[in-house]
Amino acid sequence: MLAAVSNACGSFLDSCVIETGAAVAFMKTARICLIIVLAVAETPSHVHAQIPVREPIAAVELDGKWGFINRSGEYVFDERFDAAGAFSGGLAAVKIRGKWGYIDATGKSVIAPRFDAAGDFSEGLANVTSDGKDGFIDGSGAFAITPRFDHAWPFSCGLAMVEVDHKRGYINRAAKMVIDPEFDLAMPFSEGFALVHQRHKTSFIDTEGKIITDVEIDDGAASFSEGMAVVRVGKKWGYIDTTGELAIPPQFDNAFSFSEGLAAVLKDQHYSFIDRTGRTVIGPRFSRFLGCDGLKFSEGVTVVQIEHECDFIDQSDTIVIQTELHPIEDLIDSFSEGLARFEMADQTKWGYIDKTGSIVITPKFDYATDFSMPDLPH
Repeated sequence: MLAAVSNACGSFLDSCVIETGAAVAFMKTARICLIIVLAVAETPSHVHAQIPVREPIAAVELDGKWGFINRSGEYVFDERFDAAGAFSGGLAAVKIRGKWGYIDATGKSVIAPRFDAAGDFSEGLANVTSDGKDGFIDGSGAFAITPRFDHAWPFSCGLAMVEVDHKRGYINRAAKMVIDPEFDLAMPFSEGFALVHQRHKTSFIDTEGKIITDVEIDDGAASFSEGMAVVRVGKKWGYIDTTGELAIPPQFDNAFSFSEGLAAVLKDQHYSFIDRTGRTVIGPRFSRFLGCDGLKFSEGVTVVQIEHECDFIDQSDTIVIQTELHPIEDLIDSFSEGLARFEMADQTKWGYIDKTGSIVITPKFDYATDFSMPDLPH
């Protein structure tokens, strides 16, 4: 490219006859040629096609470098990064030479690497770390909220959890502290409520900071999911609804969040799945999960341990996908965009299976994330 431009400009210069009337025109054209040559010389040898990725992709690590692959296992960008996150809000955080920035769905760098840490975009803003403090940037990379917090988490329900002097509170998008930092521990808002812990007491608060339940909750509760939150009362687990009332009385030895209308619960050393009324829909017939990493439905199925295999069942308790993965040694995650990531213990490598149970991407990565559809650049 550089040679072609140089030759074209050289040909022009050779063909020019400098006469008094043409001198100005010649100098202007020569200057343009010089600018083009210098610009091309400074352009990287690899130039993006600038075509947005329009298919699910996943971030993977191989030999200390991160990249993004499609469902065929092919890299969609030529670049390899020191670290990378998932796409959110049309951008993905990537680490280059010790600093974090963001790329868009074409692989183009849109926010230069200059942060010590970078989180996902949520509700238009992303939490980043600069000079030891956390703040928030917008999609252009400009600070929407100046870094001044010890820690900050992504926005949800219009509020972001922040930590100041080892206490957690919540700010709005105008950087106003709307719920004072008085909690020893807390979680980001989910479905309009946040789990908080203060002075040895666990509670749920709404977006105004008001406690919504009088139930005496012990440690271990989970955030709201599908209108229900797992809570422990004494030694048993149950669920509260968004009114703060116990919707499913504490009766389980363990319990997990709802997904796609069902939740896994443990009782008498066997797992089953219940609906939002507390009615048993599947089981009890599953022994303790020993590594399959299931416990939630995703894309209509969940992974369970059946004898010595990790298999997938649907909500009618029918085995729909059989695998040869071992529940104690191997790991397999939920399906996302039609594929489920798994780790072979004997290889310590990650790959993917499809909904027939076939390995479609050979386990070869040091780590792999779920597939997701990247938003198009704004």
